[in-house]
Amino acid sequence: MSSGGTRRIPSYIGGIIAIIAGLFFILFPELASGIIGILFGIVLFIAGLTEVIGYFITIKQFREENYGKAAGAEVVLVYSIVIMAVGAFCVARPDAILQLLSTALGIFFLIDGIVKFRREIFVFKLKSVNSWFVLLLATMLLVAGILLLINPFGATKNIIIFSGAAFIVSGVENIWIHLIRKTEKKTRKDRSSRVF
Repeated sequence: MSSGGTRRIPSYIGGIIAIIAGLFFILFPELASGIIGILFGIVLFIAGLTEVIGYFITIKQFREENYGKAAGAEVVLVYSIVIMAVGAFCVARPDAILQLLSTALGIFFLIDGIVKFRREIFVFKLKSVNSWFVLLLATMLLVAGILLLINPFGATKNIIIFSGAAFIVSGVENIWIHLIRKTEKKTRKDRSSRVF
């Protein structure tokens, strides 16, 4: 039960929004190119916000279950705050994104992949299909970031479509991690109830 009867914002919301944005980029690249700065800023800000919420949830769970300090959690928090700040800047100055579209998206997905890859390594389970799947998605984000920085795509339309696919991968990973944590939490509760 959460303290004070408060309800937390679900951590998968950012994932759902990333998938919706990704589908929009893929299906309507021409339309997206006109408003990509604002859309990118909104996606970044919400992604950062959900990561901040996830940070405090993780810290609380580690304290409640006496796991000690959450490895790398501070790195995730700093990354999340930076992403929120960049998102706010993109919404305020959407024209700036168009000039550096591939570079901006490349840096975002590269950092996103590194953070998620690092976070998954700390909790990786060799025999878990879920761990391998999440690690694969994080690796795909790393590759997407590198490709966007190299920019072999040429036209802006191709960059937007590829970025849409990367957003979908990022969103799927966020939702998958949420479901894994939810299942693990339920399993721990069931074990505790059987003990008592």
